[in-house]
Amino acid sequence: MLNSDTSPYESALEVLGLASGLPVDGGDEALYWLANIWGELTDWVELRPAETDQAETHMIAAAREWLTVEGDREAEAQYFDRWLDLLGCERPAPSQA
Repeated sequence: MLNSDTSPYESALEVLGLASGLPVDGGDEALYWLANIWGELTDWVELRPAETDQAETHMIAAAREWLTVEGDREAEAQYFDRWLDLLGCERPAPSQA
């Protein structure tokens, strides 16, 4: 997505597929939240095609930011909170996830 001839939307669909297809194990909820974020980002393009450029700009920003926080649980939590808020999604308590 960051250095590719593929559109950010096409890459986002791949990320969504990967995050959605893997089991959440070891108490790591990152895949669950990533699937939510990338689902919202891809839905944005599908439901509001006139806003594709804006959605794809957010996709690139989300991907870049994830690369800087991945593996740091505290930074990941902040990333999820920020992106879910930005996309207008509520983040339920972990017991509801």
